[in-house]
Amino acid sequence: MSNDERFYEKSQNLANSFRLLAGGSKLYALCSKLSANSFLLYTLCSMLVFGVGCASMKDYVTSSAISEGQISVYLKGAEKVSTDIAFELQSVHIIAEDGTFREISLLPLKINSISLSDKQIIICDKTIPEGRYRKLQFTVKDAVLKREGRTATLAVPSRGISADIDITIRRNQNVPVFLTWNADASINDGFEFSPSLSVKVQTPELSSLLIYVTNEDSDNVSVINRQSGDIVANIMVGKKPRGIAVSQRKEKPKVYVANSASNSISVIDPTVNKVEAEIPLRFGNTPESIAVAKPAPDRELLFIANYGSDNVSVVDGSTYQEIDKINAGNGPVYIATDPPSDTLLQSRFLSFEDYNALRNYRERYFNVYVANKNSRDISLIRMDAQRLRADKVISLGVQWGPITLAVDYQRGKVYAGNYNYENLSVIDIVLVAKGFESGVVSEITNTGAKVTGIIPDPDLDRIYLLKEYPSEITVIRPFSEAFGTVKTTMAPIVRNIPVGDSPKSFVMDPEGRKIYTVNRGDDSVSVIDKTTATEERVIPVGKRPYGIAMFPY
Repeated sequence: MSNDERFYEKSQNLANSFRLLAGGSKLYALCSKLSANSFLLYTLCSMLVFGVGCASMKDYVTSSAISEGQISVYLKGAEKVSTDIAFELQSVHIIAEDGTFREISLLPLKINSISLSDKQIIICDKTIPEGRYRKLQFTVKDAVLKREGRTATLAVPSRGISADIDITIRRNQNVPVFLTWNADASINDGFEFSPSLSVKVQTPELSSLLIYVTNEDSDNVSVINRQSGDIVANIMVGKKPRGIAVSQRKEKPKVYVANSASNSISVIDPTVNKVEAEIPLRFGNTPESIAVAKPAPDRELLFIANYGSDNVSVVDGSTYQEIDKINAGNGPVYIATDPPSDTLLQSRFLSFEDYNALRNYRERYFNVYVANKNSRDISLIRMDAQRLRADKVISLGVQWGPITLAVDYQRGKVYAGNYNYENLSVIDIVLVAKGFESGVVSEITNTGAKVTGIIPDPDLDRIYLLKEYPSEITVIRPFSEAFGTVKTTMAPIVRNIPVGDSPKSFVMDPEGRKIYTVNRGDDSVSVIDKTTATEERVIPVGKRPYGIAMFPY
């Protein structure tokens, strides 16, 4: 190691130690270890640490001593609007019971009453200290009224614009505030802009109508009512939530969230939209994806792909205890499981022989599939259905960067999306059920790269591929030859459907009518009408959304 490298390492240790240590004696002891020929550079570094680091350390100590929760504020326009008003929202402050002001707004927003009609936008997603809060204060400018092709400037009240609220922020909980703006009642005396805002309280929702979206940089989950297309709740979870899955038991519905930075699983009760338990992961690190299996009517197992430790954690869904770990490939990023065995009854693609092979296999086993991004393979974990333990792990080679999976049980296939390769890998699980471990992977060619999600649609004989670039859903119709002995085949592309920026994941509703895509690049969810293949609505969510799930019933 050179002198420069040694000094760099020591100076980094110095900076880290200074941020963590409060005693000057420890700082002096560390400084004394630096060599004399590095003294000048060290002095400069120390000046930077003292000049900038002290404030950072103070902020850290202060914030860590305060219990915090979250507030999210949404603004929706009235269903029918005749008045065309535009303005810029510069800031939003929340006023505590003791009169303390706190700024909670995002970047300045330009808002127009016509474009906001019957739509919802997010104007705040902020962590604030626990306590009771009474009022929201808005700062606006450049308010104008457009009428009959003419524009008139509106006066903004000098006292500001406010809305009365009565909320209590609690530790590790999110409180959403829903505002509805009636633009037609927002002008006083012909020229003064005074927005008419009504505050809506959160009401219970049917879990079967809800969609759950993890927001990695907001540390929460957005809850969407798929009938209205509105956000109806936000749920604060662990740090950097990514993967999300739902239980398969109707009598005890749960939502499970993999928190990649806090190494835990949040368990959400969808009847009240609150976290009821936090499961720490002891055997795994950096959970990326989560899947749920139902090996028996009264049992559920959670399988978590841990990117940082190259393994899969197994959690008992009844006790919330981590009961096992299973080694996977290098960089597991996505996980899926076999659906309930009665799904086979719906198949119109399997021969009688193949149907019996899968049915007999499911009497003893069920499979868990893991996409290993860095080792270019899929780990097929054969689980003993009685012992609930891994019986065997088979490594199936695919192509560059497998990051997503989908199980098409009616066809007896598993599709693997290769992010850096033009072909879609197809695993024949009927052959696996018959005892084969080689020759079970084929390809559908020229489907395109950058695939981040897959949805099979047996009813229409289609496969939907979500592509991060060029931000679209590609719809393909697979040839029947693709599922026989031919190892590669080209499937015709039916159409491409544009979605939002950098889509990461998607899901289809249980009725098979709409597709919801998570757009990581613009913090939104696109609602796609499957029949017309058009985007019918865009729903704003939190920062850097990642995963999406809804109940299949």
